[in-house]
Amino acid sequence: MKITILPNRVIIPEDHETLMEVLIRYQLPVQNICNGKGTCGKCKVRMTGYVSPPSDHDILHLNPLELQAGFRLACSVEPKDGMVIELHFVESQDRKVSALNKMKKTNLDPGVKKVYIQSSKPTLADERGDWDRVVEALCAVTGRSYDQTSLYILGKVPDILRAEKYALTATVSEDKILEIEAGDTSKRLYGVAVDVGTTSVAVALIDLNQGNIVKVVSTENEQTAYGADVISRITFAMESREGAMALRVAIRRTINHLLEELEVQTKVGMTEIFKMTMVGNTTMHHLFLGLDVSHLAVSPYVSVCNTPLEFSAMELGLEINPQARVLLLPNIGSFVGGDTIGAIVGTPEILDQGNHLLIDLGTNCELFLKTENTMMACSTAAGPAFEGAGIVHGMRAKQGAIEGVMITEEGVVCQVIGEQEPIGICGSGLIEAIDEMRKAGIINTQGKIVDPEKTPSLLPEQRKRIRSIERGREFILAYGADQGQDITLSQKDIGEFQLAKGAVCAGIKTLVEMAGITVSKLDSVTLSGTFATYLKAPNILNIGLVPDISEERIKTVGNAAHVGAILALLNQQELATAGELYRKISHVELGGSTTFSNYFMDSMYIERLS
Repeated sequence: MKITILPNRVIIPEDHETLMEVLIRYQLPVQNICNGKGTCGKCKVRMTGYVSPPSDHDILHLNPLELQAGFRLACSVEPKDGMVIELHFVESQDRKVSALNKMKKTNLDPGVKKVYIQSSKPTLADERGDWDRVVEALCAVTGRSYDQTSLYILGKVPDILRAEKYALTATVSEDKILEIEAGDTSKRLYGVAVDVGTTSVAVALIDLNQGNIVKVVSTENEQTAYGADVISRITFAMESREGAMALRVAIRRTINHLLEELEVQTKVGMTEIFKMTMVGNTTMHHLFLGLDVSHLAVSPYVSVCNTPLEFSAMELGLEINPQARVLLLPNIGSFVGGDTIGAIVGTPEILDQGNHLLIDLGTNCELFLKTENTMMACSTAAGPAFEGAGIVHGMRAKQGAIEGVMITEEGVVCQVIGEQEPIGICGSGLIEAIDEMRKAGIINTQGKIVDPEKTPSLLPEQRKRIRSIERGREFILAYGADQGQDITLSQKDIGEFQLAKGAVCAGIKTLVEMAGITVSKLDSVTLSGTFATYLKAPNILNIGLVPDISEERIKTVGNAAHVGAILALLNQQELATAGELYRKISHVELGGSTTFSNYFMDSMYIERLS
């Protein structure tokens, strides 16, 4: 049995596989928010030629025009020989680059350097080994001793020495020689900082001689094929050894693909990269390393390791210089990882005198509170709604995503990434749309879309955009025009959003209460993350994402976790600071907290919350 993926890829299903499972096995791009259960409606493909009859899930999630055009959900399709499939996939627009623009400067001390040396030539009177004379020349320049080596380097010594008349460049880190190269390559020394997010992965290429960012690339985390959030991936990893291995392979492959893209775009060879720093939540950290995640999901929620770790690139299957140092920032607890440590390093003002709250918004939400007496961190079960998952027309911030909304007397004005016809709505658009709907009276404080026939205060255009569907009502943000696909927010969508924002707000209230202060005593509230960069303080407060506080105390920064990884790459002291922080921060588990549960119910309202 063969299936063609347009334009010219052929895949072969195995017995009892769905089309979704075949696509995942062949590493083809497909959204799998609900892990193949048919509940999210995101795994759309288009069938040409033979089109299978629509399943119940297809009928539930796809409109009549989509069904007529041959769209189906991959998780519901039984493969048939000769099928021709077009994947419904849009490349991500890289927003993570602009999110790094405000990165502070740091002293350049990466702990890796290149040293150019001229070795003596062997003679009958001097028959020392090639490696001996290399080490002697290097010690003379650096004043350090180098007692350890590797077979990787020893095997190269004879050829490297003689290629440029015994002139060579050694890459060293402390008392270890990482690489030797013929001639003078001392001006080419690079590192990468990697931010492993649950949804997306970003890699920044850094010139370690100059300290500047050469290029940043990002893409979707290939693990999303196995579930949208950390819980679904932990579950998948626990089901079988093969599942855990598939997740490890997926994230390493994602990083290697980004490294290849950097090489193509910058002409910096991957073997010229000698240091990597990495941040990610605890689950991403464990899955990348291939560690057991089963104990993260059950009380008392124990990780395998929280301490800072270092490996060689060769050990981890990363396609940079095999001797390159790979350093993972420490975790704080089961669901608060190195990305939170990175965000603190990347936003050092959080540690200034006073009371400061850091909110790292993404597929997972981590909170860090620093007061005069304590430092505390927790994770809230916000879920992936802020990234568009669980929202009928939700999507990541890609071309065609609505990122801003304004409701006027004449209608709805949507700001769309790429200035094209909208195909969905991303997190920033979702938050602004709900705030605008609240102000217009389209939804009430409970989050319910009002009955237009019983709400005389609505304007005619607003009333016309509210329509009844099988499960309540929905509001039309943008009409589908020729595509026939209206972009809407349904009652279910708003409920998903309320769960996410309620968890964040309740987490803040709980953490502040445990620290013995009140929200009004916070000197600053900083929202970090690429998604947070595009949020506006009035929207954040109006919908109750954070408790009511003066707008001037709220600020958004870029992807602070990635900034922290870059700073740790460039400066050993920043790396040491990260290593100290995780020991000082108390991890708070909200799972069994009655305080959190009580606050959560009140935090669901869409209004300014005290």
